[in-house]
Amino acid sequence: MKDIEIACTFIRSDGSPVTERKRLIPDTIAMKSRKTYPRMLIGFVNVNANKAKCTVATASRA
Repeated sequence: MKDIEIACTFIRSDGSPVTERKRLIPDTIAMKSRKTYPRMLIGFVNVNANKAKCTVATASRA
């Protein structure tokens, strides 16, 4: 898979979403594998958020 777009939702302690961000990862990743991007910038996150959840939104085949 390549050009992976992730969607991250930042959530308050009561469970309501505060901020949503999408980012494109211009990299190729093998199927059924894992890769970590420790220094990826997501952007401004509301100070009231205490939890984050990121999922793959789209990807194209290599």
